[in-house]
Amino acid sequence: MVSADIGILRNRIDQASLDYSYARKRYDKAESEYVAAKLDLQHKTEIKEHLTEHLCTIIQQNELRKARKLEELMQQLDVEADEENLELEIEVEQMLQQQEAEAGKQSSQAQSHHAGTAQENPAPSGVQESQQANHAAAASPAVSEHSQNPRTKALSNLDSQTQAVDVTSGSSSACSAT
Repeated sequence: MVSADIGILRNRIDQASLDYSYARKRYDKAESEYVAAKLDLQHKTEIKEHLTEHLCTIIQQNELRKARKLEELMQQLDVEADEENLELEIEVEQMLQQQEAEAGKQSSQAQSHHAGTAQENPAPSGVQESQQANHAAAASPAVSEHSQNPRTKALSNLDSQTQAVDVTSGSSSACSAT
């Protein structure tokens, strides 16, 4: 009986030893897989972080390039706008001078025309004086506009030009009415 028990125990010990060896191999294999997976994860994390940093750098450089390009375009537009404003200002000044010359001619014609009728009817000369005052008022904004900002000067000149045209056309219609 003792020898039978010893045989049974030896068989169980051999089986346990085999199970232990199998479990140990499985554990070693799993541990090596875990270490390999952990190293792989760390390596892939580093690659991901590096690519993310690279992408951020590219985006930042692209934004800086866009900002520089936008600034250059804004400067070009500013220069072009200043040149256009200068051209418009010159054109407006020339037109104002022409209108003033025409108004002066019409005024002198009206004065010579009204000189003969002034003795008969003094009221038209009062109309003429008010028209000349209107013309002077229309011309005076053009003089004060020279001190304004160049960007708003052209628009103001256009407004003055419109006023001068209104005064001039009003002057000629008043002359023809009398």
